Amino acid sequence: MRTEYSGNNMDITANHKKFSKDLAYWLLPCWLVIFIIMVIHYSLNIAKDKQYALHNEQVIVELIEKLLNESLNSMTSDALMLSYIAKQISIDHSNTAPLTNYFIELSKNDDNYEQIRFIDIQGYERIRVNNISNKIYTVDSQDLQNKSKRYYFQKTMQLSQGNVYISPMDLNIEAGQIQQPLNPTIRIGVPVFNVQDEKIGAIILNYKGRKLINRLLHISPNFIEHLYILNAEGVAIIQPVKSALSTLTSKNKSPATPQPFQFNTSKQLSDELLELMSQAHQGQILLQDSYITFTQAFSNRSGRWTIASIFPKQRFNLARIAFADNYMLLYITLTLVLSFLIFLFRYHYQQTNNLREQQAYDKQFRLTLENIQFIAVSINSDGIITFCNDFFLNLVGYQKHQVIGKCWVDTFIPQKLQQQAAEALKQALVQELDQTKVETVVQTNCGEVVLVSWSSTYSKAHGNNLATATFIGEDVTEHKMEQDQLQRLSHAVEQSHNSVMITEITGEIIYVNPVFCELTGYQKHEVLGITPKFLQSGEMPVVGYDSLRQTIQRGDEWRGEFHNKKKNGDLFWERARISPVKDSAGNALYFVAVKQDITKEKQLAHEMQEQEALHAKQDKLAAVGKVVNMIAHDLRNPLSSIKMVLQIYARKEQDELFDISLEQVRYMEAILEDLLSYSRPEQFKPEWLDLNKLVEFAVNSQRRLAKEKDVAIEFSYPHNLPTVYADPIKLRQALQNLIVNAIQAAETSEQACPLVTVTTNILLTDSNSVILIDITNNGKSIDPCMVSKVFEPFYTTKAKGTGLGLAIVQKIIESHKGSVRLKPINPIGTLAQIQLPLSSHISAPISPIKDVVNEYV
Repeated sequence: MRTEYSGNNMDITANHKKFSKDLAYWLLPCWLVIFIIMVIHYSLNIAKDKQYALHNEQVIVELIEKLLNESLNSMTSDALMLSYIAKQISIDHSNTAPLTNYFIELSKNDDNYEQIRFIDIQGYERIRVNNISNKIYTVDSQDLQNKSKRYYFQKTMQLSQGNVYISPMDLNIEAGQIQQPLNPTIRIGVPVFNVQDEKIGAIILNYKGRKLINRLLHISPNFIEHLYILNAEGVAIIQPVKSALSTLTSKNKSPATPQPFQFNTSKQLSDELLELMSQAHQGQILLQDSYITFTQAFSNRSGRWTIASIFPKQRFNLARIAFADNYMLLYITLTLVLSFLIFLFRYHYQQTNNLREQQAYDKQFRLTLENIQFIAVSINSDGIITFCNDFFLNLVGYQKHQVIGKCWVDTFIPQKLQQQAAEALKQALVQELDQTKVETVVQTNCGEVVLVSWSSTYSKAHGNNLATATFIGEDVTEHKMEQDQLQRLSHAVEQSHNSVMITEITGEIIYVNPVFCELTGYQKHEVLGITPKFLQSGEMPVVGYDSLRQTIQRGDEWRGEFHNKKKNGDLFWERARISPVKDSAGNALYFVAVKQDITKEKQLAHEMQEQEALHAKQDKLAAVGKVVNMIAHDLRNPLSSIKMVLQIYARKEQDELFDISLEQVRYMEAILEDLLSYSRPEQFKPEWLDLNKLVEFAVNSQRRLAKEKDVAIEFSYPHNLPTVYADPIKLRQALQNLIVNAIQAAETSEQACPLVTVTTNILLTDSNSVILIDITNNGKSIDPCMVSKVFEPFYTTKAKGTGLGLAIVQKIIESHKGSVRLKPINPIGTLAQIQLPLSSHISAPISPIKDVVNEYV
């Protein structure tokens, strides 16, 4: 038995796994701490940014409220001032110049108004001063329009003296079209009265909404997403075009610089939001996915205005992005730096620990190598021997001081193999891999060459020591010689002409040679590991196998014959010798069976026995034939004379005694005919014939007899039945005998309708093909003990008969290489079955096929 050692080199893969596992124990907690710190920092930062953003929204909305209040108050004051001036000046259709001058002066002093108009009580514009792009001019009278249907005029005309109407911010419409570019406008209307306090018209101021929006956006453009300015009559939605990130570039712009925005008056706030905002003067609520910051602006003359800022929760994602941009690189760098420091620390610790373990292992390993009963040699990367144990020294016949420090190749390798061995050793040291089962020759001190099987382990260089390969081996010279001998023996077994099988002592097959596979049809992988019971055909008694088992278990050799079965189901004979293979202590290791196929030998022996039986039967028949011929010759003439006399007297006088005498004479003639037919040598005259026609003829020839016996007879056959090679006369004689017997048996039937059925069919098997002729009756069943005995000559169960009918039938069928048998049918009836071969060149009679049911194919 060979033992292999792992050597002094620690398993690199296991070492790497251990280092990785240890490193993971340090890195994972470190990463977890950094991750927790980052999550806390992230949460605090997001919460702080959220709080800051919502607070700024509140500040912005409050600033917008103040700005809007100032603007509304300024608008109201300007409108009331103009209304007062218009009342003090006598305004008529022919003199509008004073009021026009006041409009122009106001436009010059306050560029917030794009239009200042005086509209009479019928809705016609009487004065309109425009301030467009800082260009102030009065519109000609022919360009003035009727504004009687405009909502702001109608609303204004409904006011009493001293009240002001301020419209919601909407888009300016000129000539029925929305002015482009978009021009948001707030219209301030105040009714005008004369000195008699009669309402004579209205003054309408168009406040530039764009300037107000720019002022609102410049308060804090970074926080406004949607700004809603609404009163009881409408809502205006203002949204900066640029996002919060893009507006970072707007920090360097001056407040006067206009900022792009979107303006919409078609959308409405939800009733739920309006209800919530109506419950408080100002506040901040979360509705769905947005924060709404709102406040109320009140004017004594213009009603309540609401400012609402929409801040979507989605905008907080910007804070998350900003956190990732500002801090993620910092945390990644911190993680990498700490991981690298931990890696350096653990690597240095692992290397130091490995060095201590390696030194302790080397010491223990050397001590182990000194005491093992195997060859142990250590060789460094220069090919110099650094260690060897006493077992090796005893093998090669050297002292230790003669070996240590010497070159391995020069000292222990035969000169012819030194170059090859040096290259192999160099390659093994360069590859730095452990090797197993490497066989090399070693030359001893006395010049003897031994074969050694080596296993090597590689140890890397550490400190001042070179890399070393330690070889553990054993002398396998004798083992190699035994292997060569076994190989030659195995080759002989493989080439043997006999079947060889080797099994364990428990019976499992461990080897079969090619002859076994060729003979049985089984492949080697199909039989290995199982017992040989699969070969048993069931033809041999169990006691034979018990005797075999007892013999080989005693350690003796068993000789005998097997009747086994192949994979395809064919049976074959084997002559076998089974003997145990024992170890030095006499214990059986396994069993070897050497078997010879004797199937042909058995067939020849069987044919010889049949020939001998045939010759004996023919000799017996020849003797019987001589006696029968002599008796027939002596009796036929007297019987003919008696028959002739009885026939003559029977014609002259009707007497029952004459009829009985004639019947007895005919019976004696039939006996003589059967005796002559049975003893007469066969004259076989075969030809190819249609069996269905022959059987039909035989059936029809017996229908008269069946009718006399009151027995029904039926014949069925397949139309595609092939022709057979047979003697029609003799085969018809055999069929008639069987049909007559069936009619006579059916006559004894207890059934209401005695019946004889004749059928033909074909049976296809792997070995051959046969024609089946079945003749059944529903009479009393034949005794199973009599099915073979009735074919013996001169044996009969009838009151009348010679007992030669079935013997003649058997003789005829066997002359055709066929077989005939009788079988009782349960519950009543008997089957007579003829089996004829299809081939005309069958050398041996076919064996009856058991339990064949004749059905049409």
